[in-house]
Amino acid sequence: MTAPAPACPAPAGLGGFRLPGAQSVAWPLAALALVLLMQFELVFAKSVNWDEFFHFSEIHQHLLGLPVPWLQTPFVWLYSWVPSLPGDNIAHIQIIRALIVPFELVALAAIYATARHFASRKTAILCVLAYATGGYVFLHAFALRADMIAAALLMVALWIGLCRPLRPLELAAIVLLIALASISTIKSVLYAPAFFGVALVRLRNPLHRWILAGLAALAVLGMAALLLVGPSLPATGIARPLHDLAMLGRSSVDRMFSAGWFPQEKALIWQIVFAPLLAIILVMAGFLVWKTDGGWERRIVLLALLAPLCTVVFYRNAYPYFFVFILPPVIVAAAPAVDFLRKRYGLIPVSLVLLVNAFVLFHIEDRTMVERQRTIQQGLHEIFPRPVTYIDESGMFSEYPRAVPHFASGWGLQNYLRAKRPAYSEVMEKEPVPLLIANSYALLNVFKDTGNDERLLPEDAANLRANYIPHWGLAYVAGKRIAPGSQPETIAVMVPGTYTVEGGAVAIDGKPYTPGSLVTLTRGPHAVGGARSEETVLRWGNHLPRPAAEWPKGRFFTDY
Repeated sequence: MTAPAPACPAPAGLGGFRLPGAQSVAWPLAALALVLLMQFELVFAKSVNWDEFFHFSEIHQHLLGLPVPWLQTPFVWLYSWVPSLPGDNIAHIQIIRALIVPFELVALAAIYATARHFASRKTAILCVLAYATGGYVFLHAFALRADMIAAALLMVALWIGLCRPLRPLELAAIVLLIALASISTIKSVLYAPAFFGVALVRLRNPLHRWILAGLAALAVLGMAALLLVGPSLPATGIARPLHDLAMLGRSSVDRMFSAGWFPQEKALIWQIVFAPLLAIILVMAGFLVWKTDGGWERRIVLLALLAPLCTVVFYRNAYPYFFVFILPPVIVAAAPAVDFLRKRYGLIPVSLVLLVNAFVLFHIEDRTMVERQRTIQQGLHEIFPRPVTYIDESGMFSEYPRAVPHFASGWGLQNYLRAKRPAYSEVMEKEPVPLLIANSYALLNVFKDTGNDERLLPEDAANLRANYIPHWGLAYVAGKRIAPGSQPETIAVMVPGTYTVEGGAVAIDGKPYTPGSLVTLTRGPHAVGGARSEETVLRWGNHLPRPAAEWPKGRFFTDY
């Protein structure tokens, strides 16, 4: 009789450490951990986007006691304490980014828990990994915006609705989460197909399904009535919430449907380029819905969860950050496609491809831009160490009061042009606005032709051009240029205050001033005289300093 052969030892790594098996869930979990670590580094290394500056300026606007919309600004109420911490604006924005990461973790957990309804634990973790590495999701999930906050709330609500018993406490939690998400961003309505599909399947009684359909119809009619009547309600008092919601709803509907098909085609193309495997998974998901086992109820839920992705076809604001918000339910619906890839190619190869995808995005990110932004912030503080009201594109000088609190580009610019109100001139007539940062095409076109079509209203452009002069890079300050000559003329001052005389001597309102002297000018016309042998410049402030550092060369905002 021969002795039995000894058992082969399990493969071991260095020092006897045993590597997990090829089908171990440890592989996608390790990949996810690396992805989250890389993403957390980007929290501090990625440049601040213009809309992040804008949202941070809303926090400061609230702290200054200025009005801030109560809708779509959850970061104002959650993070208004951050500016009290040490550090500059960029450091504070980075802190808020770090505080948004927990919302991403909640969304990832909800994706996993909901995907488990359709697939195994391994596949569900791959779904989480596919979302976390998903192109713009990897680059923007931590951004200072409402998107990740709302996505986390909505995904938890979807998980409860699909996977938990529908008892009164659970139903109340769903309603509360949806309400909070809707307050965070009005585009939470884009999740409606997902919730409708889940509710339709969870209700077993046909009568209850008809009641659900009726309630959905009533909700649509109620919203239509609110959009029609709400704007005429009083903007103060008890009716204010309805008025504000109606106005926001009208602008949102206009924003959704006014830009034709695929309004952000470029962003969609780059999302596909940045996450090719995810794009393949989503295409596969659409086909596999019809082949899935489980009957019509399973197909309805999967289609309902896929439906929000269709909004990229018409939603005007389907910019890169939009994918952070819209993809969570979609990746859950893609669980059958992820499961197919896992079974065909293996857990490790799929995990590795997704990890490499994130690493490539991590590697190509421009980490020098945030330093250019910090140089600009420091330079502006050298010029104006104390708060002044200023004009710019997006609130880049966030802790100082902003004259016109909307974007000078995109949707904000279109609304401004549609209103035909010279908003910049109106503010200048009410208070001194010594600083203008020409960080948008519309503002820069006031002073030079950029070749871009974005323009301010003619009255605003003329008043800005006549009342601001270059000071440091794209930072313009209130000032006047007076041409040489001996003929008297009149200058119209729209920014009252102390001015420094530069260049040549000049007489203002009958009083002579030499270079280096100070003159106090009130708002309105002033007589200029005297023999002016060279150009005279009146620059706002008492010998306003210029930063030692040059305005940084190169771009100081990424596309996204």
